[in-house]
Amino acid sequence: MESKIPVPTDNIFKFYALFGLLLFVFACGALVYVNQSTNQLVFTSVVELETLKEQKAPSPSVKAKIAMHERLLEVGKKNRDIYSIVLGAISGIGFWLSLYGFWQWHRRVQPVIDEVQRLQLEIAKLQLAKLQAEQARDGVGAL
Repeated sequence: MESKIPVPTDNIFKFYALFGLLLFVFACGALVYVNQSTNQLVFTSVVELETLKEQKAPSPSVKAKIAMHERLLEVGKKNRDIYSIVLGAISGIGFWLSLYGFWQWHRRVQPVIDEVQRLQLEIAKLQLAKLQAEQARDGVGAL
């Protein structure tokens, strides 16, 4: 299987920048998903919990369901907090890694690439001027 997307492996700073950006985007998306799924869990559990609490004389199974829903809400909120902290840390690491990679690439690597391209352009211009001079000399001598 061939990859259609070229992976920039020519420079470690470019890799840092893109990997950090990938981490950042993943963590932001995961934070949205965690909050959405926790909100959905809370909404359904609260409705069910309040419905069960309305009963005048709850049976032992209803009491167990009430305790389960209360515990489910408690665990869901704790999990959301833990996931948010972990994903926030991953997001922060991704952001700073991306910033470092882009900064170093812009400061260290890109100036060298620009200089090489400038020199190649100058060489091409000199070769063109030399070729034109040779053609002019050959053309003048033939007349």
